[in-house]
Amino acid sequence: MSKSIHKMIDERIKRWELEKREDKPLQETVNVITISRESGSRGYDVAKKLCRETGLDLFHHEIVDAMVETSKSSRVFLETLDERGMNVVDDIVSNFVSEHHLWPDEYSKFLFKILTTIGKHGNAVILGRGANCVLHKQNVLRVRLVAPMIVRRDYIQKSLDLNKTDAQRHIVSTDANRSAFVKRYFNSDATDPANYDLILNTGTLSVEKAVQIIKCSIS
Repeated sequence: MSKSIHKMIDERIKRWELEKREDKPLQETVNVITISRESGSRGYDVAKKLCRETGLDLFHHEIVDAMVETSKSSRVFLETLDERGMNVVDDIVSNFVSEHHLWPDEYSKFLFKILTTIGKHGNAVILGRGANCVLHKQNVLRVRLVAPMIVRRDYIQKSLDLNKTDAQRHIVSTDANRSAFVKRYFNSDATDPANYDLILNTGTLSVEKAVQIIKCSIS
């Protein structure tokens, strides 16, 4: 786990603790965006550019995993909410588990609570980790990025310096792992269009155009 990820988590915790002392209200407007993506559809590029242009904080899968896996950080992170906020998070998680007939383990319990805590604070873009499933009843824009296989394969081939065969294997494996993750922890289908508010094809849309469309959707 890199120092930069730990530093980002610590900074975010300190900022939220300060906001709690200032008694800032929890967010009620749409200022949380979840981004699900097919491998090679440039999800990270879109998320990073979107955050640069909007000032939102980016929480990608490595950051969320670091929060879940480090018990101390997880608990401190959750405690950035006041008692009312923590009760709301507990209610959301409890209802989600019940509705989806889940039997959560320790990892998923922390994952649900961390995603919901980010959602309650707002000002965030969450890339991956099934955030659209947990936050679907909150004021969140749920985005899915897709692209034709040939476009994704060319992008992965260039970005990871692979041949065509290995690039395609990487895509198939990554997509399968992401779908399995969403199915296991959320009992949901990552490819179901009904789980999203906006689906963008980065095979025909540039990163810049995709970001513009997302920004228009929350303005």
